Amino acid sequence: MRIYIAEDEPLAAAKLKFFLEKLGEGPDISLFDNGMSVLAAINRETPDVLFLDIQMPEITGMQLLERLPAGELQVIITTAYDQYALPAFGFQVADYLLKPITIERLSTALAKVKETLRLRQLDREIHAATLSIRCDGRDETLHASNIVCLESLKDYVRISLFNGQNRMVLAPLHSFEQQLPAEFVRIHRSAIINRRAIASIDGNEVTMSNGQRLTIGKTYRNILK
Repeated sequence: MRIYIAEDEPLAAAKLKFFLEKLGEGPDISLFDNGMSVLAAINRETPDVLFLDIQMPEITGMQLLERLPAGELQVIITTAYDQYALPAFGFQVADYLLKPITIERLSTALAKVKETLRLRQLDREIHAATLSIRCDGRDETLHASNIVCLESLKDYVRISLFNGQNRMVLAPLHSFEQQLPAEFVRIHRSAIINRRAIASIDGNEVTMSNGQRLTIGKTYRNILK
């Protein structure tokens, strides 16, 4: 990950950088000792994560938060003051670390950020992926993000969409697997589902967000878990 540290205390910045390197995040860490310099850097090239101290020269951490695009950057507050927690979370910061920061607490914050970044990447992949199908004598392109599940019905595949519509395609189910992003998983020899469309799982049955109930095949249970 590309990481920026905005911290005006050299020892605190060095300690945080050392902990990050111990956690395997060393190759791309940049240090800034005031709010204006880090803001200028973010405007040039947005990092994945910003560790932001509250009390800094020129502009404070809270003032900097007001100037950042909402939701674009994963921000972790690092401060000795707990009174800023509520307003900081109002800016949707990823975490709030009180000094002195331990490596264990830092590891937890990093895990949270990485999971958020992973889900964002999956979301981009699923929205970018498309299926080219032929249905009712015409060609059609379906966005994977609109698909709830695919079911094999003899020689046909029924593709169920979030808008309640279905498409019946004359093709084997396996012909779609390579076209689908990682969020799709086979749960039965006759069914592939969008994991984001799962409403609940009860024993050997999964209920999708559109109300469809599908059986989980014995050989696919561990994959789904």
